[in-house]
Amino acid sequence: MKQHGNIFKIGLFLVVLSSIPLFFMAREEYIGWKIDSQYSIEQVYEEQQGFPTTIDLQEIEVNGRHIEIKEEPTGKKASLTFWDEEEGVEAGDIVKLHLFVDNKEVTSADEVWLSNRDRGSRYYSWLDILTVNEKIAIVQRLTDDDTNMDDRKWKIIWIDEKGNVKEDAISYQSRKENPLAVRLIGYSGTGLMMMGYYSDILTVYPTLLFPLMFPFGSAIVGILLCIFAFFQWTKRYRLNRANDSDNE
Repeated sequence: MKQHGNIFKIGLFLVVLSSIPLFFMAREEYIGWKIDSQYSIEQVYEEQQGFPTTIDLQEIEVNGRHIEIKEEPTGKKASLTFWDEEEGVEAGDIVKLHLFVDNKEVTSADEVWLSNRDRGSRYYSWLDILTVNEKIAIVQRLTDDDTNMDDRKWKIIWIDEKGNVKEDAISYQSRKENPLAVRLIGYSGTGLMMMGYYSDILTVYPTLLFPLMFPFGSAIVGILLCIFAFFQWTKRYRLNRANDSDNE
């Protein structure tokens, strides 16, 4: 009986230990499914081949709204990025972006690093314009490439069907308060790195150890050990009852 009890404890320990990351993973999947079921998200700009991509124009009409991007030079140069070095191009200029909707500036001007690369757009990883159901969302990263992920920030300017404008502020630390914003940041490519709604557990590159052996494998082993211990205990219990009946 003691042996079966130890097997059950080991199985229960494995199940409890595995349930924590499994819960985090299930929560990420559920939130993603919920957003997919409620929202249709599309990039507004298409390249010459007709494929949606990051905005590469300074003026565009979206849902009957005229959106204009004006660049204010700062005289500063950006740091060389990984992509700059890969293509062998010079670092881009740092400019302040002024965003206008129907000739009205809708937000404060923030700095971005312009791209000199052939691949990607002028505003790649910094700015994109999306449609979310019937609304327009302008997604802009506010922190530069050298900023740690924990300190990164974004803003999203929303334009509804009536032309009303609203601005959301998002940070990596507070992202769980706005799961849709996390999806838009990822969709627009302004996140630089993948990030989850509550945790980044699903953004980890899968290996044999994680998540196959842990938490999936460990959870299955734990459940099997608990079931084995339970059946062995019930079998032993029935034998003891039978022996007691024979002794009587």
